[in-house]
Amino acid sequence: MNSGAWTEIFKAGDYGTKGRYTPADLDAIVANFNAEDQVPIVVGHPRTDSPAWGWIAAVKRDGDVLLGKPGDLHADFAKALAEKKFKNRSVRLAQTPSGPKLLHLGYLGAVLPQVEGLKQVAQFAGDGGCVDHEFALQEDEQRATEEDTDMDKDARIKQLEADLAAEQAARKAEQEAAAQTRATARANDFSRFVAEEMVAAGKIAPERAKEVVAFMESLPDGAQADFSYEDNGATRTTTPADWFKGFVRGLPAADFTRDLPAGPQQGQHSGQDFVRDDKGQLVDLARHV
Repeated sequence: MNSGAWTEIFKAGDYGTKGRYTPADLDAIVANFNAEDQVPIVVGHPRTDSPAWGWIAAVKRDGDVLLGKPGDLHADFAKALAEKKFKNRSVRLAQTPSGPKLLHLGYLGAVLPQVEGLKQVAQFAGDGGCVDHEFALQEDEQRATEEDTDMDKDARIKQLEADLAAEQAARKAEQEAAAQTRATARANDFSRFVAEEMVAAGKIAPERAKEVVAFMESLPDGAQADFSYEDNGATRTTTPADWFKGFVRGLPAADFTRDLPAGPQQGQHSGQDFVRDDKGQLVDLARHV
């Protein structure tokens, strides 16, 4: 509420035991209003003399709503209004032969300090058919709605963030599981390759098998690890592991006996555990009869 600004102060409607007010009753309040009566703006429900923090300068009806235009407002009270210290307000109406009359507009929800220089007013007595009607401030209702909306937004944002984090965690878990599955498959494939095509083929000693498998597992994996090379004028692209397999398959089997003593020829025996045939190949004496 600002000085000179129209603000809602009452509405037509059924107030139960406090009475029922029609738009015609609001017209009566407007007709019975006299600025010289100095309808005060007060805090709380004063029953005796109490300071006025401002004055109603004029009233009018807009549909089923009674509007009031504040006159002078005390600076401290105007500041309290701006800080939303009052959540409700009330009007005191008195029944007169010419209809209801506005006695004061009261704000509820905060207690303001005593301030010197405020004029004392004396229209607060509750007798003689006077009745107070309380209602929430429109701007406070709007602020509460906005606060609720902001809280809803915050809750939705937090929920979205939680959902996103859960989705990211699930995606990461799937990727890690897929990577582990592929790593296990590669290790099994390399172990089979080394056992069948290297050890069994006599290309490496059995005790070197684990070492070679570990080496193959260390080779880059994935499409970004592919490399190209020239082969008889053609460009070929493959993975490091597949290239290594092809390279090994092209190697001859190792001859682990080439550095052994020549030994006697087949049919001869001089106390040694091996001999060579006429082609120089090693003969197993343990199986020679």
